[in-house]
Amino acid sequence: MEKRPAYERSGRTMAIDKEKYIGKFIDEGLENTALVETLIFDIKDGVSVENDLATLLRALHTLKGSSRMLEFKRIEELSHSIESVFAAFREQRIGLSENAVKLILSSLDLLKSGFALIQQTKDDCINIHEHIKNLSLLAANEEFSLPKTDDAQTAEINASLPEKTPPREQAEIEVMAETIQKETRKDTKQESIRISLDKINGIIKSTASLQSLEISAKSISQDSAALNKLIKEYSKTLKEQKIHDPAVMANFRKLERLGERLNSSLRNYAIDAGNRIRGAYDSVISLRTLPISTIFDNYPRYVYQLSQELGKKVHLVIEGKENEIDKNIIEALSEVFMHMVRNSIDHGIETPQERAAAGKNETGNLSIVCSRESGSMKIVISDDGRGIDHEKIRRKAIQAGFVTEAAAASLSKEDLTNFIFQSGFSTSGNVSSVSGRGIGMDIVRESIEALKGSIIVDSAWNKGTAFTIMVPLSIAALMGFPVECGGMKFIIPSNFVDTILLVNKEEIITVVDRPEIKYDDRIIKLYYLSQILNIKPGSQAPDVIFVVIIRSYDDVAALAVDNIDSMRSVILKTMPAFMENMDVFSGIVLNEDYEMLSVLHIPTVIKMAKRIKTIDIKKRGIEFEKLRKSILVVDDSGATREIECEILQAEGFMVDTASDGAQALKAAKTKHYDLICTDLNMPVMDGFMLIENIRKNEALSGIPIIVISSIANEKEQERAFSMGAARYIVKNSFNNHNLLEAVNSLIGGTNGQ
Repeated sequence: MEKRPAYERSGRTMAIDKEKYIGKFIDEGLENTALVETLIFDIKDGVSVENDLATLLRALHTLKGSSRMLEFKRIEELSHSIESVFAAFREQRIGLSENAVKLILSSLDLLKSGFALIQQTKDDCINIHEHIKNLSLLAANEEFSLPKTDDAQTAEINASLPEKTPPREQAEIEVMAETIQKETRKDTKQESIRISLDKINGIIKSTASLQSLEISAKSISQDSAALNKLIKEYSKTLKEQKIHDPAVMANFRKLERLGERLNSSLRNYAIDAGNRIRGAYDSVISLRTLPISTIFDNYPRYVYQLSQELGKKVHLVIEGKENEIDKNIIEALSEVFMHMVRNSIDHGIETPQERAAAGKNETGNLSIVCSRESGSMKIVISDDGRGIDHEKIRRKAIQAGFVTEAAAASLSKEDLTNFIFQSGFSTSGNVSSVSGRGIGMDIVRESIEALKGSIIVDSAWNKGTAFTIMVPLSIAALMGFPVECGGMKFIIPSNFVDTILLVNKEEIITVVDRPEIKYDDRIIKLYYLSQILNIKPGSQAPDVIFVVIIRSYDDVAALAVDNIDSMRSVILKTMPAFMENMDVFSGIVLNEDYEMLSVLHIPTVIKMAKRIKTIDIKKRGIEFEKLRKSILVVDDSGATREIECEILQAEGFMVDTASDGAQALKAAKTKHYDLICTDLNMPVMDGFMLIENIRKNEALSGIPIIVISSIANEKEQERAFSMGAARYIVKNSFNNHNLLEAVNSLIGGTNGQ
């Protein structure tokens, strides 16, 4: 049978087949309603009013237009009435009072009810009379009232509407091919597909397994290099023994050239294979990521309603919510963030009267700032409320039997802060539906630990509190530092690392037979990882050892290891069955030598460290930045700077940039750099003048300089070398291999190796 078209022709009349478009209409309607709901509070608080108002009106206009086309008259009329209110606000004929906001929110709820009914019955049979009447009065700046809530209808909304979760459902992710073209007069192509998460996870595992091919390629490349070296040694031996057989010598010269070409090709292949495999893996991982806004989009309304309930005024600011993170992590963090926001409003931010008495603005500030940092997602939830009362915690801890009075007297601010993460601990005097039962923050800690994340609390009395949460961007990958201890190798996740020190045994502070070191103007305990994990240490105690400063919540410790490598991204694999009950490990990774490295679970490591007794050593601290080499990239092209930065940062170098020679010279005079990479043709001060100034300056003259220029003229290259350039790379032959080869030959690897 021939497929029925989207409409039936009857003379000149075309009746639209609603059922074909209802699903898309509901999705778009909910999206536009959520957008309006989010923007109301920014507009009310005076944040980017003009732009937000234009976006809001456009969303309502779109909703009104699509409703008219599909003949959902009640949705159309209600959307138009809400639009009229904001049009009056734009023309400054009305303001947005608290009751006006409540009426608009109630109307948006009614719109959601309409979508729910359309989903069930294909009709928008909602009672809009009271809302239309009062919205019209509000738009005319006349007295209005708030319609009574229909409890039965509200229950129907909650039961029928999809949860406020990512637009891609829990069991599947919608992979968008391109923006859907809204076309109702003709059939359109299917422009998105649904892929189950199980399939995506299967693809991720298959792509991760390709890592073994990269390792094989590197192994073959190393074997080729060894063979090439052997050929050269034999050739040298023949020359030393004065064997003058022309045929033999010719064959060895051929072998040398062939070996060099083969070695170079295999080395480049191994690097390219690694880059492409990691690129493919990152692309597949991105299928499982969602913007963190899927958590925060409904927070403005939640904060508004909760602050109204508690008699407080709160201004919410959310930044960086466009950053993407693994869907599984988003689901795990949703309740965590909700609890922390609830705590900030209930415990932290004071009532308007209390704030006025303390000399503060009556409206409290609550901010959520999301950013990517060292391969992790950093979320800072802060408020300017009363802060944590540490003396009140001390008294409550004694009263609840968590600690004796004598022991409590010596507890530090950090020790006292840690009590908020204890199950059953609460300083709230009242038990309500909001808080006061002493449950919640312990669950917050457990949830973040389960994600291999960390949380730090910073609070000042009468100034506010900030919670800094670090979680990996993906549960399948993390940034970490490879460390060695007693001949065994491990990974320390970077989000638990504060810094790295170099320690020698001649300097130490010994307190009650325990070694301690001074770090960041405080004394912290020093532990050996070999002792914590009960690993036999090396036969000789080195004069200098690496120490990693690790942090979990407010616990800070110094962890001594035999060696540490530069930070890198690793693919996390599931724990083998025999390791599942080892709490000290959170996963495994495979390194370049086919070795299985365990990822340390730092909160457990710190707990285990507190139970052991360590030996005495003395300490000499060196900042972590001094272990990593620092490079200044100079080019007037932003794209070129970005490419060079990515290559160097991927190898663990610290990189700064400048857009001309003058900026670069100023930067070099204010900060130490181990190497400078510069272009020649630049405005203000060109590369030649920069090189000349660097070489004339006694403090800077020793910095090696690599010229990366599009100038291929030999005369200009010779000029650059004569002025003091150490290497010259022509841009049309530039790649990551020759850049890194030049860098490593001049300053070595990131740890000076």
